[in-house]
Amino acid sequence: MFFSLAWLSLTLSLGVWWWILGFRQAKTISEISVSLERQFELNRVNRMLQLEGSFFLSMLTLGGVTLAVLSYRDHKRSKLIADFFSTVTHEMKTPIASLQLQVEVLLEDTKDLQLKRKLEKIWKENLRIESQMGNAFYLASLMQGEALYLETLTLQEIKDSYSHHEPDLVWEVSIPLTKKVYLDKKAFFAMLKNLTENAKRHGKANQIKLHIVQEKDRICFLLEDNGSGFMGNKKYLTQPFLRHSNTSGSGIGLYIVKKLIEKMKGKIEFPDSSYGFQVKLCVSEVV
Repeated sequence: MFFSLAWLSLTLSLGVWWWILGFRQAKTISEISVSLERQFELNRVNRMLQLEGSFFLSMLTLGGVTLAVLSYRDHKRSKLIADFFSTVTHEMKTPIASLQLQVEVLLEDTKDLQLKRKLEKIWKENLRIESQMGNAFYLASLMQGEALYLETLTLQEIKDSYSHHEPDLVWEVSIPLTKKVYLDKKAFFAMLKNLTENAKRHGKANQIKLHIVQEKDRICFLLEDNGSGFMGNKKYLTQPFLRHSNTSGSGIGLYIVKKLIEKMKGKIEFPDSSYGFQVKLCVSEVV
């Protein structure tokens, strides 16, 4: 970065110098051309222009090569980080799922209330880790520019499938469930899960509703909770690593939701609400 800035400063300085020199030399050449006796002076000026021009072009070339090398190194570093995230998330999925299953079995079998409370805490923490690993996976995918698997789904298919993931979610559908949307099912479910977990963890919500409404040629999924809401500036909500309070998260979740919905040609909005918090995900309807 330092060499790039130094090269840029030098290039700008040389550019300004050549701009000033051009006017001066034009005047000098016009004066020299009227007298053949000053031919030596004209040759000297010509050599000076050639040398300075060569130096200027050399610096441009050197600067361009430097920027290209630095950009290549940055690309390799970004790819290495993305590959690391992808590998770690894939490797961690199996043990996390196995641990989750074992804890659920123990919860069903145990009669000890104290032990059950401890197991429930482990179960919740494991769910949180699973969610964070999912965020890391999608973040790595976004960094690598991987494409989503987009397909046409009916609202009924989406409702039936996601109800198994989150049975406590209250559905309020004001349009026919036969309507179709074009999205990545797995990514869309991850987005909904991310938003509902944010509402429970950071907003302390105990009830979340999902309204499905029609807005012109778009179908919108409006998540509404009864939590504490958000008191800050909503336009900064999707910026990563920006904490709005001591209890807020890293912002990665909403950033990923925004990028994923944009890949589905959709949009995320944060409508004003008199209570709780609302998030609206809109995608195009498939006719």
